[in-house]
Amino acid sequence: MKAEILEKIYEENQKGRDCALVFLIENKGSTPGEDNSLMAVFEDGSSLGTIGGGKIEADVIRRAMEGMEKAKSFEFDYNLSTSGELKMSCGGNSRGFVKYFRAKNKLVIFGAGHVSQKLARIATRTNFEVTIVDDREEFKAANDFEGIKEYLSMEIEEAVRKIDFDKDKTYLVLATRGHANDTQALREILKNKKDSYHYLGMIGSKNKVIRVFDQLEKEGFDKKDLQKIYTPIGLDLDNGSVEEIAISIMAEILMVKNNKNAASQKFN
Repeated sequence: MKAEILEKIYEENQKGRDCALVFLIENKGSTPGEDNSLMAVFEDGSSLGTIGGGKIEADVIRRAMEGMEKAKSFEFDYNLSTSGELKMSCGGNSRGFVKYFRAKNKLVIFGAGHVSQKLARIATRTNFEVTIVDDREEFKAANDFEGIKEYLSMEIEEAVRKIDFDKDKTYLVLATRGHANDTQALREILKNKKDSYHYLGMIGSKNKVIRVFDQLEKEGFDKKDLQKIYTPIGLDLDNGSVEEIAISIMAEILMVKNNKNAASQKFN
C-alpha cells in the first residue's frame, strides 16, 4: 500500500495536481493508528491509505486541505484523551507530520526565437515545466532548449488543442515571429481556452498591441478579456537586452504567481 500511495502522489503531480503525504511517526498508549502509517490527501479532498480513521484522520485531512494552497509542511501531535482537542477516549497520543508535494507550474511559450530561448532557460531554473510551440522544426535542433518538457513543432491551433491547460498553474507567453501569429494564438486561446490559464502575456510594442486588440475587437472578442492580457509583456525596462527582457518577463510571471503587485506595462 505504501508504494501505491507514493505512486499515486507522483501520478497526481504529473497531472498538475498538488498532494499531501501524511506520515504517522509514533503512537503511545491506546490509539487507532499504527506507527509508520501513510496516507495521501488530494486536491479534491479524497485520500488514499489511512492513519487509523475516526476523528484524528478527519482532522488531519481537514488541516491538510486548509494548508494545500500555501503548501507549508507541518507536524501534528494529538492527545487522544477526553481532555484533548478531539475529545477522544482512547487515552493515547499520536504524532506525525504532513508534507506537501506541489505540481510544477507550466510555462507555454509560443515562439522559439531569442527571447523565448532565454526565457525557457530561466523558467526551468525556477522550477517551471516549459513547453515551446513553434512550427519550425529546425529551431529545435539549432537552439539549446535543455531542460524543457517538450518542443511542439506544430501549428498554433493544434498546439492549443493538445496542451492540457490549468487555470491555477498554466502561464502563457506569446513571442512568435510576427504579430499575425501572435494574433492567431490569442484568437485560438480566447476562443477555446479562455479562463483556463493563470497568466497570458504577449510581447510587442504598444502600437502592436493596439493593432492586435483592434483587430480582435472587430472580430467580436470582448474588450474586457483583452484587457486581462499582460502586454506589452514584462516589467518596464525601457529598451533592455534580450536577456533583460527575458528576466523581466519571468519576474512579472513570478509576481503574478505569488500574488504581488508588479510594475507591469499591461493595458487597462
